[in-house]
Amino acid sequence: MQDPLAFVIAIAHIAAALALLNGVTTTFGQAKIAAQALESIARQPEAEDSIRTTMFVGLALAETSGIYGLLIAIIMLFANPLVTILINHLG
Repeated sequence: MQDPLAFVIAIAHIAAALALLNGVTTTFGQAKIAAQALESIARQPEAEDSIRTTMFVGLALAETSGIYGLLIAIIMLFANPLVTILINHLG
C-alpha cells in the first residue's frame, strides 16, 4: 500500500458501487409487489381499491430504499468524510 489516500478513494468507489447495487434489487422488489397486486386483484376484483392503495404504499417504500442507496453512493463519491479525515491525519 504505497498511497493511503488512493486506497481510501478506491474503497469509497467500491462502496458506492455496492450502494448502487441496491437499485437493481429494488427493481426486482417493485416488480414482485406489482405482480402480487395484479394476482390479488384477479382473485378478488371487489377489493381492487384496497389492494391498489396498499400496492402504491409498498412501491413508495421500496423506491425509498433505492433513493437512499443513490444518496449514499453520491456521498461516498463526492463528499466522503473519510478522505477529509485522512488528509487531516496525514498532515
